[in-house]
Amino acid sequence: MAIDFIGCGKYVAKTLETNAEVAARLGIDAAEIVAKSGVEQRFIARDESASEMAENALRQAIESAGIEPVDLQAVIVATFSGDYVYPNTASGLCRALGIQDIAAFDVQANCAGFQMAVETARAMLLSDPDMQYIAVVGLAKQSPFLDANDVNTAYFFSDGASAVILGKVEGEGGILKTSHRTNGKNYEVVRLRAGGSSYPMTQDLLDKQPNTRFYEHAGLAVWKEVMLEMPRLIKKSLADVGWAAEDVDLVLMHQANLRLIEYILSRIGKTLDDTVVNIADIGNTADASLGMVISDAMKQNRLKPGMRVVLASVGAGFVYAVTPYLVPGGEKS
Repeated sequence: MAIDFIGCGKYVAKTLETNAEVAARLGIDAAEIVAKSGVEQRFIARDESASEMAENALRQAIESAGIEPVDLQAVIVATFSGDYVYPNTASGLCRALGIQDIAAFDVQANCAGFQMAVETARAMLLSDPDMQYIAVVGLAKQSPFLDANDVNTAYFFSDGASAVILGKVEGEGGILKTSHRTNGKNYEVVRLRAGGSSYPMTQDLLDKQPNTRFYEHAGLAVWKEVMLEMPRLIKKSLADVGWAAEDVDLVLMHQANLRLIEYILSRIGKTLDDTVVNIADIGNTADASLGMVISDAMKQNRLKPGMRVVLASVGAGFVYAVTPYLVPGGEKS
């Protein structure tokens, strides 16, 4: 028995925002945005709620898997940007789908959240013989938290949702054990403070510290952190399952920055031919990002039986996750 992705879905917010629009607002050259990030456009959810985007992606994944909502035993949502601080987004999705005899909860690890949720779902399926299908949703409605005039954040991020259905299948491999690393030394490098209990969203806070309601993102510090830690963790994760880097057929990564993706791939002997990227088309969709790449890979038939795949993501904090994935149904071992 293996735990595998058996369905997928993605939803990108409706309103397109071009580099030309952002560059004009920031007073920079549009070419500079592409040079630094690889982002060519992004999408903003103006009239769409976070839960609506999540439901759209999840319904696609359920249909893709060929199951019904009542077949799910759990819904796990990776997000920090649900409709409310609480209750959780997963419970709202269960209400929308008309299901109730089910586990439903959210996880919060920012851009690594989707992968953390996948690992949680995998463990639940392995530990409970009565569980067969679990939905994992990545959700990011980031636009309310972005300062449109901040050159450090304004052009990277998009709104959207992704979803996968994890299930038990015959065969060997599947989604294997995730390797983790946390570096709290850079805890403050990427943050959103307002709305937390130390920074309650009051008029006094907005008057005295208005910047706390927006993303604070020290780009150079992020780059230095991730370029060192991610290749190291990928190599460790591969060693743990007895794979060499040259054995890996595909690397699927959180879409933070195309230049960073290129660098990490080069450190493990890979190129853009060995991955799937969508950051140019939709920007950084945070919690939804890795799920969108997995969805794209599935729909492009890039996940063939027997392939050795690496999933990798990093979130604010900093928290890292790397997961080897042996696509079931092939002869490799």
